[in-house]
Amino acid sequence: MTTVPRVRRRAFTLIELLVVIAIIAVLIGLLLPAVQKVREAAARAKCSNNLKQIALGCMNYEGVNGSYPRNVPVTGFPGGGTPSWLFVAMAYTDNSTLYDAVVAAGGFANSRTAGILPARTGLTRCPSDGFELEQGAYCNYVGSVGPQCNNPPTGCPGPFQANCNGAIGPPTSGNVPPALDPPTHPGYGPGKTWGTAVTGPADFPGMFSRNFAAGSPGALTVRIRDVTDGTSNTLLVGETLPQVCEFQRSTGTLTTSGWPEGGNSITQGQTIQPINYRIEPVPAGVGPFSSDCSAGSTWCPTGNAARCMANWHVTWGFKSNHTGGVNFAFADGSVRFVAETVDTRTYQYLGHRADNQPVTVP
Repeated sequence: MTTVPRVRRRAFTLIELLVVIAIIAVLIGLLLPAVQKVREAAARAKCSNNLKQIALGCMNYEGVNGSYPRNVPVTGFPGGGTPSWLFVAMAYTDNSTLYDAVVAAGGFANSRTAGILPARTGLTRCPSDGFELEQGAYCNYVGSVGPQCNNPPTGCPGPFQANCNGAIGPPTSGNVPPALDPPTHPGYGPGKTWGTAVTGPADFPGMFSRNFAAGSPGALTVRIRDVTDGTSNTLLVGETLPQVCEFQRSTGTLTTSGWPEGGNSITQGQTIQPINYRIEPVPAGVGPFSSDCSAGSTWCPTGNAARCMANWHVTWGFKSNHTGGVNFAFADGSVRFVAETVDTRTYQYLGHRADNQPVTVP
């Protein structure tokens, strides 16, 4: 009988195993950033597509009604209330399901009772932002009010007011801050601070404004003829991050329907602040909003008043989690990525629809 010799198999030594593990770790380290870049590229593309659909809704609305959508009471809207410009625009897109459901329920109050609102849709949140995705009141997209003046809360600084060509201090008659002489950026004067109680398009520089003076709901109407700088050179809608956006974190936003109703929570995106200007975050559920900028206050725990949530002057700018800039929809429906390094004056002119200054979109 022939005996087959046994072959001894040599086991891996501990050192060899450690080397293999180290090689695998290095490969994972090399691949992970690439995977993250691909994932962020996909998120940025989805975000850009959201803005494209929103812009098309605004343009479809303009084609039917002769003006861009705005925050005003809609005649015949069931249950009363003021639908936001975005909620109205959605009725003119392929994503009109929520609008139709609210109308069928009999308005905002009935929809809240029925659990239809607050609600997030496929168009209202950017995949790059994971803050409280279950909170349907929030929205990552806000209308551009351009270089609008923004008087800060008492005791808080206003480092960006000069970009609206207005001074900080008691407003003149009509809620307009005193004009700077000479202006920081030639071509326009200061508009009403916060966009409050406007009486007509001349009172505000951007495509949207916060609210109208009593008895003049037509004051917020912006038609194509009002965009004298050209629709391809004028910002329409851009991105924000609800976590560090004062007008979305206020309790008023969270106790109502959120972005579909009223519109203040999605109509105050300003260009006077730099793109992606860093704001110190405040955890969810901290309680009612306070504009106290002193150290230790709920909405300004470190006391850095130039970067805290308590100071609405610094929080209303456009921002995103995308590296290096923000997606914007322009008034002609196009969507472009604007870098956070954009020239300050160029940025103001893109935000203003009627400054009559030459500008090249970066």
